[in-house]
Amino acid sequence: MWESELQNWENILPAFKAYRDEFRNIYHLRNIGSVLHWDMEIGIPSDGLSERGDQLSFLSGLAHKSFIGDSFRSLAEKAREENSRTDAPGKSLRERELNLLFKDLDRSSCLPISWVEEFSKLTSQAHSIWVDARKKNDASSFLPILQKIVDLVFQKADYFGYSTEAYDALLDEYEPEAKAAELEVLFADLRKSLVPLIAKAKDATFPFEGNFPIDSQIPFNTSLPVLLGLPENGFRLDSSAHPFSTSLGSFDKRITTRYEESDPLSSVYSVLHETGHALYEAGISLIVGGPSPLKDSVSLGVHESQSRLWENQVGRSREFWEGIYPLFLKNLGISESSLPFSKLYSFVNKSKPSLIRVEADQITYNLHVILRFQIERAIFKKELALKDLSGAWKDGMKSLLGVEVPDDSKGFLQDVHWSGGAFGYFPTYSLGNIYAAQLYSAFVQQNPKFKDELKNRETSSLLDWLRKHVHSKGRSLDAKELIRQATGEEPNSKYLVEYLDSKIKEQESV
Repeated sequence: MWESELQNWENILPAFKAYRDEFRNIYHLRNIGSVLHWDMEIGIPSDGLSERGDQLSFLSGLAHKSFIGDSFRSLAEKAREENSRTDAPGKSLRERELNLLFKDLDRSSCLPISWVEEFSKLTSQAHSIWVDARKKNDASSFLPILQKIVDLVFQKADYFGYSTEAYDALLDEYEPEAKAAELEVLFADLRKSLVPLIAKAKDATFPFEGNFPIDSQIPFNTSLPVLLGLPENGFRLDSSAHPFSTSLGSFDKRITTRYEESDPLSSVYSVLHETGHALYEAGISLIVGGPSPLKDSVSLGVHESQSRLWENQVGRSREFWEGIYPLFLKNLGISESSLPFSKLYSFVNKSKPSLIRVEADQITYNLHVILRFQIERAIFKKELALKDLSGAWKDGMKSLLGVEVPDDSKGFLQDVHWSGGAFGYFPTYSLGNIYAAQLYSAFVQQNPKFKDELKNRETSSLLDWLRKHVHSKGRSLDAKELIRQATGEEPNSKYLVEYLDSKIKEQESV
């Protein structure tokens, strides 16, 4: 952990300490905002939504003012000047930290306080409108506020500035230095590789009969984060309209899932996915020292790699299911004769084009992401008006996946992201899949006994490897360099394609 290089820096570098102390206060404000967001999504009374929007708007404005204010910038400038004239250990890391900080500061300073407050209030309102519109399949009730959000996001891109296209300014928030034109090429190549795989992939018979009350699913789902390595007293699992993971503090990770009584696997895979995110956040929290710009995720693509690795490379492996199969049957009260292992495992790895991204199989999933990338980019190139969004979605699903979209609740209303103004986020999902396959391949080459360990529900060697090569790095490396150092290669999609091809061949032998 890099802070070991900074022993006694508090005494040697008083200006750096003063800056870090104030950064901690801003970090606390942001976490308090996360608490309010988490509460809003998992159970706030509907009558409280309006005032919650005001609360979040006020808190977001306060955190923003604290971050971009002259007082904090002055502290950071003094810390940078102090670091430039010292030879104390850790100088290069502090220099990277301060460079990242000033990049964040300059970008945030572009946003007027009035914009931040308006955006926070609007997206808080939009969330409940989205939930209701999705439930009622009523796109007309959501489009007006979505248009307001898009207008504000256009403003944000203009505030940030860009030399290519507006969408690049949005991408940079989530995947620093990513460019839409480069992603278009990457995704076109990935789509080309996926088409023959999808043609060979096998569907599987739905293995469950009857319904499984939510109360019967909760104990098994609650055991999964602990199995993967989250401290039992360091997380909480709830349900929400859209599964998510959030960090409310160094040792307070929150996970949600969405339950279906007819299909208990739906909630299982949401839990595995969100636990992957929480494990990454928990690993970052273990970095020695207080909050800092380095003690954060390097990109959402890397963040997503952690969730997809646990969800797919681990969670859809034969060894994982051989280990948890008896527990799964016991918790749900299912007999082995009514749910044979081969039938369950075939269903876990089935592939069939479907409507819902979060329920898509690992082979077709990236086509869902590519569609969203294409639509978002078209919106911000002003090639697609929101009134045509429904039709564009339906046309895209037909072209990419060959499926007919029956209504908007199973179309563009299915994801929460746009209600929060998170344009530019979706491409990181496919980048995460690419990174995940490459990281897992490198790990297994170095740890060939892991699959036998997994049969015994032992996952610590993988978590330890990820903590060493990914979590503990924070933002000390950029995403491409992190993958390069962890795997010995430049990031590329060949490991994802190879992995998916191996799953298809495995299914052929079942």
